[in-house]
Amino acid sequence: MAFREMRRHERALAGAEAREVLARADYGVLATAGEDGWPYAVPLNHVLIGDALYVHCAFEGHKLENIAHNERVSYCAVASATVVPSMLSTLYESAIVFGRAALVTDADEKRRALKLLMERFCGTGEETDKQFEEHMRKNRDGRDTSMIRIQIERITGKAHRAKA
Repeated sequence: MAFREMRRHERALAGAEAREVLARADYGVLATAGEDGWPYAVPLNHVLIGDALYVHCAFEGHKLENIAHNERVSYCAVASATVVPSMLSTLYESAIVFGRAALVTDADEKRRALKLLMERFCGTGEETDKQFEEHMRKNRDGRDTSMIRIQIERITGKAHRAKA
């Protein structure tokens, strides 16, 4: 797979740092391409587990139709952004994932990803566990939710930070 080199090399982040930015970002934007050639981008929450990024969604919709047509996707997450008018610039940290998306069909993998996604945004502990189990019960043990796994093939990161 051939990828372009980053134009602003001095702002590039090493792989581990790009993963940390991705893991810390509250949300990202999933970009897919449809059968008609039109791009589609949608904001989503995510959780990073090993070399895969997981997002949840409904059972049907634009993104799933596009993924069924073309599994190659991109996901961009921004962990921080601050406009600095005096610099005529923005300080930021971002990460971009290139990978292949697939619907998670294994019940255990889906449950684990849903649990980690919930813990990421709701915290951990007895009350959170109770809420998760109640949600799963109402959701027919996860059968009423879809999970998409994006197997990461490449991750890049970029940052423009304040100088010390």
